[in-house]
Parts: sequence; structure tokens; C-alpha cells
Amino acid sequence: MNRPPTVEQLLVLADRAERGALTAAEASRLRAGIRQRVAYRAGESSRQQTINSLRLELAATRRQLRALEQLVRQAQSRERQSIRVQTLANAIDRYEGAA
Repeated sequence: MNRPPTVEQLLVLADRAERGALTAAEASRLRAGIRQRVAYRAGESSRQQTINSLRLELAATRRQLRALEQLVRQAQSRERQSIRVQTLANAIDRYEGAA
């Protein structure tokens, strides 16, 4: 299987095209390179959307963690040994709504 042409090879083919006609093989490599670049850009867009989505999820998780840490500190300052599960769930819900 042939590897797609590099950017440098594509530039060389473009230079050759400026000076005259390309051979069939050169034109084929140029087309393959263009297709590869288009596919890469489409994939890059998809990857960026995934990154943005994960960043939002991370920010929400950090807010939830801060809410739980605050709740634990409050309980410790009152010398409590436990926190009700419903209290924890309410703290998480409160900070999810603030996002």
C-alpha cells in the first residue's frame, strides 16, 4: 500500500505543474494528497469537538468535586463523622445546575 504524499512532495508536484503537464502518476499522487488533506481536516474538526466536549465535562466534574469538598469541610468543622447520601446528592445537583 502506498503512503500518501507528504506536504513537501505535494509542493514539488505543484511546482512541476506550473512548469508544464504532470505525468499520470504525478497527477494521481497530487490528487491523493489533496484527498488526504481534506480527510485530515475533517478528522481534525471532529477531534476538536470531542476535546471541547471533554473540557466541558471536566469543568462540571471539578465543580461537583469542589461542592463535595466544601460539604466535607463543613461536616468536619462541626465534628460530624458522616454525611447523608441525600445531602451529597443535593450538593452535586446544586452545582450541576450552576453550570
